[in-house]
Amino acid sequence: MIEKMHFVNIVGPLKSFDTFVIQSFIPHEIQLENAYNILHSVKGLFKFDDENPYQKLEEKVNKLGEVADVVFEYDDTAPVGIMPVHMLEPEIEGYERQIETIKHISSSLREDLEYKIQLRNQIIPIQNLDVKVNELFDFDYMKFRFGSMAIDNFKKLQDYIEAMDVIAFEVSRTDKLVYLFYFTPRTKKFNIDSLFASLYFTRIRLSNDIKGYPKQTLEKLNEEIEELTLRVEELDQQSKSYIQKHIKRIQELYTYVAQLNGTFDVRSMAVRSKDAFYMTGWVADSELAAFKEKMDAFPSVTCVFEDDDTNKNSRPPTKLRNNWFFKPFEPVVKMYGTPSYNEFDPTVFVAITYMLMFGGMFGDVGQGLVISLIGYLLYRRSQNALGQVMIYLGGASVFFGFIYGSFFGDDHLLGNLLNYKPINSMENMMEMLGSAIVLGVVLILIVMLINIRNAYKQKNIAKMLFDRNGVAGLIFYLAVLGITLSVVLNVDVHPLVVILFVVAPLVLIFLAHPLDNWIQKKEHIFPQDKGSYIIEAVFELVETLLAFLSNTISFMRVGAFALNHVGFFLVFKILSEMVSKTDNSINGVLVMFFGNILILGLEGLIVGIQGIRLEYYELFSRFFEGEGTEFKPFTIKKIIK
Repeated sequence: MIEKMHFVNIVGPLKSFDTFVIQSFIPHEIQLENAYNILHSVKGLFKFDDENPYQKLEEKVNKLGEVADVVFEYDDTAPVGIMPVHMLEPEIEGYERQIETIKHISSSLREDLEYKIQLRNQIIPIQNLDVKVNELFDFDYMKFRFGSMAIDNFKKLQDYIEAMDVIAFEVSRTDKLVYLFYFTPRTKKFNIDSLFASLYFTRIRLSNDIKGYPKQTLEKLNEEIEELTLRVEELDQQSKSYIQKHIKRIQELYTYVAQLNGTFDVRSMAVRSKDAFYMTGWVADSELAAFKEKMDAFPSVTCVFEDDDTNKNSRPPTKLRNNWFFKPFEPVVKMYGTPSYNEFDPTVFVAITYMLMFGGMFGDVGQGLVISLIGYLLYRRSQNALGQVMIYLGGASVFFGFIYGSFFGDDHLLGNLLNYKPINSMENMMEMLGSAIVLGVVLILIVMLINIRNAYKQKNIAKMLFDRNGVAGLIFYLAVLGITLSVVLNVDVHPLVVILFVVAPLVLIFLAHPLDNWIQKKEHIFPQDKGSYIIEAVFELVETLLAFLSNTISFMRVGAFALNHVGFFLVFKILSEMVSKTDNSINGVLVMFFGNILILGLEGLIVGIQGIRLEYYELFSRFFEGEGTEFKPFTIKKIIK
């Protein structure tokens, strides 16, 4: 069903805006309307143009939480007071300054640590060199280079090095690289550097800060690195301990800031004067009493409520309210469209008819239980409405499975066990197809009555009386059904009956548009281009006749798929018996097992789609417009981190 809505106008002092929004507005489901669009003609009102000061504050609090590996989450159930920004900002910045002081010291130590690690990485390859590194920089006529090259290239180097003015010796090696020094006269360095570059020598520059014997320097660096690492860790722990010590208060500040930041968006839908704010929106009937009770705490704020049919400035949104059993079928309705506020909510109708059609087309106790089990597992894992729908569809399949006596394709097992005679689809083929058509006729009549009800609620008299799915169409359809039945039963029909209940309704449907203009007292009852109108009306009338016929016959697929379901099982049963005779019984069982999986997956999907098609094309098209606006109450957006 669609819940009744009330339009609310809220006026209050500007200084109470944040407090009112957080304590009285947010706890209830209210959809905001743009107050400026409604009140733009009122002088002295203008939009809020304040800059949001709370967004940066929320970011700052989140960064404080990151220091202690804490992720703050907005709790909309926590009791909250109101703190103005001039009180929030200094307190948050106080915590921030303390952390920044520690971070500044830690940052300086980290830079020193990173530099010493770089020095250590330079020394490690030459740690066994028995020469003071700083003395290598004191040669007047020699240049040295330190670096690495591939082992294969180092072997090639030996073929050139004897004939050139260079001394190269290996310092250390890994599985793939050789670390080496080479010395050459300053006057030859360009030629020698080119030779080594051609062999992909990678130079490693030694820092001037490396002094003394490499081994001793490395030991000293390791001690300094260990000491710096411990100091940095201590400072990090100091930051965490400081935040954890004040975490309760910081969480409170986050809640304040998150609420104020979230509710700041309300300003985009409200307007203000010099001293007051104005808000408008829709509140559901179920929330109305509680909201009015909350308003007692704000005597300075005035609320004026209007009924849905008295407000002309805003179209009521649609809030569906169905019980737990039918609610999973709401997404099926919304895939077609959201019901308008004064339109019939087809959720319950869809739930009953879809289960009825699915079960009729796919009636099998065993496979129905499997569908319900899959739906249960899907719902348990993802809380998806599809899982709940599958549970219900599986239940419908089980119900019709008992009627058909089918258990994983065996149409004798249940009847023998429970001692009853099920309906055999193949033996009652014509009855199955006839029952499907009767089902279609009943459903079409129901949806036409729903369409008449919708037109009445919408105060559209012409649609109610002259539409092909209105009173005229209903009388015509019933008359045609009656005449068809009379022909079958060989009963004479008086010509006056045909004129009154077949021809007259068709004439009214043909003249639906002029009659609508006449009811609305328009100046021109018939359009100026009468020829085009007549041609268009004739085609619409023919389309109406074809639609009645095709929609009714279309429901034969319910019976046809029930027969198809049995036929599929019969094919695999024959194959199973053939395999069992020529091979062995185990392979026959495997054939039936594979057949059940194929039927469950392929036919189950097809039947599900066909059921949706019947709902949308044969039923919804007759009464459901789906042009409503879904009810979307204002909520504080939770930031996903």
